[in-house]
Amino acid sequence: MDEFYRQREIITPDDLEGLDIDIAGAGALGGAILFCLCKMGCGVRNRMTITDFDRCAEHNRATQWCRASHVLLGEPKVEALAEMASLLCEREVATVQDRFTGDESRPLGPVVILAVDGIEERLSIWRKIKQRGDVRFLLDARMGAQILDAYAVDLEHDSFDAYEHSLVIEDEPYDEPCTRRAVFYTVLGGAAFVGSLLRAYARGEDFPRHVAFDFRHFFVETSAASPDS
Repeated sequence: MDEFYRQREIITPDDLEGLDIDIAGAGALGGAILFCLCKMGCGVRNRMTITDFDRCAEHNRATQWCRASHVLLGEPKVEALAEMASLLCEREVATVQDRFTGDESRPLGPVVILAVDGIEERLSIWRKIKQRGDVRFLLDARMGAQILDAYAVDLEHDSFDAYEHSLVIEDEPYDEPCTRRAVFYTVLGGAAFVGSLLRAYARGEDFPRHVAFDFRHFFVETSAASPDS
């Protein structure tokens, strides 16, 4: 039986062909997104690369995809994730142990997913990505305590105004680095929203450009596209 038999009316590796993905950030949210995408069929007909400079630490174990041995050896987070993706999903994931900046000399994307720590870092990356020409779809996932904000930008068709407004530091809804205070179900939920947005984009369907979900109070809010026209 086809591995993706049960989801073939929803998303298949064929839908994802050519949509190479760069994930910036290998922490709790970035790792959850990686595994969600692997199980969706990413890595079969498209390339996945994850970039992060950090190493596994004891405080990561409750929310991140690392084993005690990864912590003991101080393994790079990207290498721990690639090992687990190979073991659990039989996917090959390219790794870059460095800080993602947006001005990498290698080709990016066309899909880039941000799961980095703060607004200033996102703003710096965005300023470079929007000038590149090889990135066509940006997903920006932010998690503070139990609140998720996920932004989607179709760089070929959308106005950038709403997304750029979200990068105004004074408007940030939480003042902690992404997932500093977190519990595992929040990152799983965040990855689910990111996977759903990617699925819609890959199949040419409509999708919201902003999703906010409060995992504590079970409140969701979405906003539509603001296309250039």
